[in-house]
Amino acid sequence: MKNSIKKFIIVLSFLFIPSINGFTDELDVSAYEVQLNKESKIIYANGNVQIMDNKKNIIFTEKAEYNKINEVVRSFGDTDIVTSEKFRIQGEDIFYDNIKQVIYSNKKSVITDINGNKIYTDMFKYLTEKNMFFSQGDVKVVDKRDNEYLFSEIYIDEKKRKIVGSDVRSFFNDPTFKTNEKNEPRFFANSGFIDDEGVSFNRGIFTPCQNREGKKCPPWSIQAEKIKHSQAKKTVYYDKAILKIYDFPIFYFPKFFHPGPTVKRRSGFLFPTLVDNSSVGFSASVPYFWALAENRDMTLTPKIYTKENLLVLHEYRHAFDNSYLVVDSSYTKGYKKTDRIKKSEGSRSHFFSRFTYDWSKEEYSSNLEVNLQHVSNDTYLKVHDINTELVNKDNNIIKKDLNYEFQDDKNYLSVSAAMFENLTSEDSDKTRFEYSLPNILFERNLFTGDKAGVFDIRSNAFVKNYKVDQTTKFWVNDINWQSNPFTSLRGVQNKFKGLFKVVNYEADNAEKFKTDGLNSEISAALSYDAKLPLSKKNDKTGTINFLTPQISLRHAPGHMRNLQNDGLKLNYSNLFMLNKNSQPDVIEEGTSAVMGLEISNNNLEDSKPGEKNYSLSIGQIYNFQENSSLPSTSSLDQKASDLVGEAYLRLSDNFTLSNNFSVDHNFNDINYNDLEANLILGNTSFNLNYLEENNHVGTSNYIKSGVKVDFNNSGELTFDIKKNLETDSTEFYDLAYDYVNDCLKAGLLFRREFYSDKDVEASDSLIFRITLFPFGEAKSPLIDR
Repeated sequence: MKNSIKKFIIVLSFLFIPSINGFTDELDVSAYEVQLNKESKIIYANGNVQIMDNKKNIIFTEKAEYNKINEVVRSFGDTDIVTSEKFRIQGEDIFYDNIKQVIYSNKKSVITDINGNKIYTDMFKYLTEKNMFFSQGDVKVVDKRDNEYLFSEIYIDEKKRKIVGSDVRSFFNDPTFKTNEKNEPRFFANSGFIDDEGVSFNRGIFTPCQNREGKKCPPWSIQAEKIKHSQAKKTVYYDKAILKIYDFPIFYFPKFFHPGPTVKRRSGFLFPTLVDNSSVGFSASVPYFWALAENRDMTLTPKIYTKENLLVLHEYRHAFDNSYLVVDSSYTKGYKKTDRIKKSEGSRSHFFSRFTYDWSKEEYSSNLEVNLQHVSNDTYLKVHDINTELVNKDNNIIKKDLNYEFQDDKNYLSVSAAMFENLTSEDSDKTRFEYSLPNILFERNLFTGDKAGVFDIRSNAFVKNYKVDQTTKFWVNDINWQSNPFTSLRGVQNKFKGLFKVVNYEADNAEKFKTDGLNSEISAALSYDAKLPLSKKNDKTGTINFLTPQISLRHAPGHMRNLQNDGLKLNYSNLFMLNKNSQPDVIEEGTSAVMGLEISNNNLEDSKPGEKNYSLSIGQIYNFQENSSLPSTSSLDQKASDLVGEAYLRLSDNFTLSNNFSVDHNFNDINYNDLEANLILGNTSFNLNYLEENNHVGTSNYIKSGVKVDFNNSGELTFDIKKNLETDSTEFYDLAYDYVNDCLKAGLLFRREFYSDKDVEASDSLIFRITLFPFGEAKSPLIDR
């Protein structure tokens, strides 16, 4: 009875006193309930148990026993331990041998270091005297970036903050390590260690590529004696590294390094491009990307020829707070061997730049663009196949211009100045240069009303100089009017359009212009448009048919200057336009009627018109009088124009036809025929384009075809050819294969060009490119706003 009362008092005291200490000299034990077995010398503790040694290692659990004889503590169930170095151990059924100074468990546990890294173990031992952890089996370390490191054996030094392990398999799940969502970047190594300075691996291999099934080798990998990822320098270093493509050794590097995955931009070499050209010989380009600062960088690309002198290309990019600058240039000493006919002496170079500035706010847009373009030789860009962000080798017109634009809800303003140079014209040819300085354009919505419609004003003042000594100065003011659409009793949709033009100009030595001082001209045009949209649904086929006849009556009094050389061509897209020519000072005079018809069939999707099955649009213009001032290429100079139209036919989901055509008004001749066919068969797509121009429209006649084979989204094979049927000659054909996956892109292109001009010769080219992601990427500078 006395013992029961005494036990009750001890339990009661633990219920009201936070802790009771002193059961042992080495360990302090506290709990809500404590029982001591005097015979076995075992202390039983229950409820909020805390056990602390003299090194400040603390065990938290709900149930534990302490054997005083062998100095062993055992916890039961969930247990939480905080070490003297503030590491945390979470597990169950953990033992503490106070004599051997070891805390251990043979059950799954989680160790968390002071940096937030978590170590998942099947067993562990913690040496309290040395502050050292040991574990073996399946050990997984997950850092604070969610990257995983798997070890078969591991040691953790609390004092040095270092993790050392063997048989390392490291998987980086941090999104910054990936350039593609399919990437699975990983390191495998014989051993490795992790500390505050970074991660190191011995006899390791790295690849960012997606893990292939069946233990297939990755598209590329780097194998090295030692790999170190420096956190401070944000760089990965390799000793005695071998680059492998599909497990085949390609390059050996005694020392190699690249930016760490968290680095968006870092200076270094990009992957080369190899080209074999029958005209200038074999060349290798090895770009070097130089990250000058967060907001600017540069790419230097030496192009080394075996037959010709070195060519150096340069690109500079600079991002400012509200502006952006790109400079693109190149230089070569010229040909090694020259002749008087084609390969002239002298160096070759180009300089292109573009500067943009943006003042835009939420309520308006305001921006400036300045372009400077210069090339020292007309064919230089084509000969050396220079294509960059600013340079297109096939563009024969280069420019120097300045353009400012402003736009808000009602106003638009453009101020520009430009000089154009035609590289296909000789220096002695008067058509080589053309100047436009200044060119001011202002547009404003004057009025919008429910009854009167929409009134806009357009004012354009510009000066042009061409053919050396021909100058025109224009100030053109347009008032455009468009009524609100209205519907008559039988469903006819009606609309009026009007244009009033006031032209003031002076011309000096200019052909087809009055040159006797200031000239003022007024012209106008008015049209009435009507159409009757008809439709019929077919519920059985799930389609809807449309039939829309249209008519437009147009009258433009007065006179116009001769536009025979304007190059205007009539098609269905401009058939109902009030003014069709490209000249800002001219309205086509005369009275005419336009008649058109549109037919189409669409699938019904949720009771609404969806994908188109077929369509046909045709129309023709009838002029009251012939007008020889209009270009004959448009057929508008005749009383009855060509019959123009466009057609579309979807024979299946994989086969479509489209056609733009023009038929002579007597319906005997096809003057224009542009036919395109697209066919998809499985992973293969076919494209065929046929163009024919006859009579007054032109003389072009060619056929282009292309084939593209997609290899399950991992690569594609393409073949393109163009043949000039007028001259019965092939202009070019390209055969290319591109292999692409999540971490590698490789391309092989064979191109045969038959074009020749001066020192541009018909040539065969074989081009090889390879990019290893993320190493092959050069990212442009950005400014955060």
